[in-house]
Amino acid sequence: MSSSPDLVHPAGDDSLPTRTFGPPVGVVLGTLGAGFVFAVVLEFLVIISFVGQRLWRDPALMHDIVFTLPLLLWVLVAAATAVVCLRILTAWLQIDAHGFVLRSLARRTRAARWDEVGRVIAVRDIDRGASAAELLEASETTYDGVYVMDRQGRRMLAVSSRFFGPRAQEMTLQRAREAGVRIDHVDVITAADLRSQAPQAMSVVDRHPNLLLLLLAVFYTAHNVLTFAVWGL
Repeated sequence: MSSSPDLVHPAGDDSLPTRTFGPPVGVVLGTLGAGFVFAVVLEFLVIISFVGQRLWRDPALMHDIVFTLPLLLWVLVAAATAVVCLRILTAWLQIDAHGFVLRSLARRTRAARWDEVGRVIAVRDIDRGASAAELLEASETTYDGVYVMDRQGRRMLAVSSRFFGPRAQEMTLQRAREAGVRIDHVDVITAADLRSQAPQAMSVVDRHPNLLLLLLAVFYTAHNVLTFAVWGL
């Protein structure tokens, strides 16, 4: 791991306008594609069984909890997928000389002034065991993550180049620097080391991505098995 602090006194420059950043086109298309996969493709057996057998006519539907359970689970999956997609697609981040505001549908607004920020951690590369080809594809002008932390070490904002673009990261660092906020630049660090040094920097999903994938695989497998057992084909 290589890191260096960046401490600059406030520059007092309010000439730059408020900048607003949202998800780039690639994120929008990827989110819509992922939503279709989670709500339709992985639930294809449920959908085709329900539609093919015209189960909405079955008197047991909405009266027998076991018979209705596959449909209820699909409705929950569709609703959760819609909420996650809305959170991502409608996210917009505003940054100015006074602070930042992160808004989106289905999300609590996060707003803070720069004088409430304890430090900013700018991580160039989080080593997750990526292949050499993936490392070569990484841009030298972006950070794996820019984490804005409060004075108690809790994460206030995570600015990802994937979700907001490198310009959002640059503006976050520039405004934090102008406000005199300490910036810790980290070239390379493992996810475990980052968790130990700043436990609140990474979200639960970032800390345990494999566990999340395992839980999703177990859920979809169990849902399809339940559907086949209760409804058949």
